[in-house]
Amino acid sequence: MTSNKGFSLIETLIAIFVVVLSGVGTLKLYSYLEVEKANALMFTEAKQIAESQMALMQTLNTIGSACDGKTVENIQSCVIVLDEDSAYLLTVTPTQTLQHTPAGGVAATYAKVLDVKVSWDDRNGNAQALVFPVSVSKFTNLLD
Repeated sequence: MTSNKGFSLIETLIAIFVVVLSGVGTLKLYSYLEVEKANALMFTEAKQIAESQMALMQTLNTIGSACDGKTVENIQSCVIVLDEDSAYLLTVTPTQTLQHTPAGGVAATYAKVLDVKVSWDDRNGNAQALVFPVSVSKFTNLLD
């Protein structure tokens, strides 16, 4: 005669295995979401750095600007300074120079198109970069 008062050893082991397996899956999903959340925050901060740089470059020809004394020819040297321990690298590179040649005159630069690039390594160690084009004209914010 057998007693039907409980679970067999095999049933108990299978139940424990299923619970452990679902717990491991949940932990993997949670760690993946944490990494993605951190990467999204890094992307947002990189975007803010790029926007600050673009705003700084648009202050060409204004009094009290951090780009005071800069011209359209050397505007790419006007960059914001990041902390030494910053995870981000900011570069400004000219991609196109727009010139005008008056009748019988010398060609003069009147605008530049520059790429503002912020690069960083994400939590997985992969290199990431964010590039925004920005145009700056010598006629921007004229004082007179």
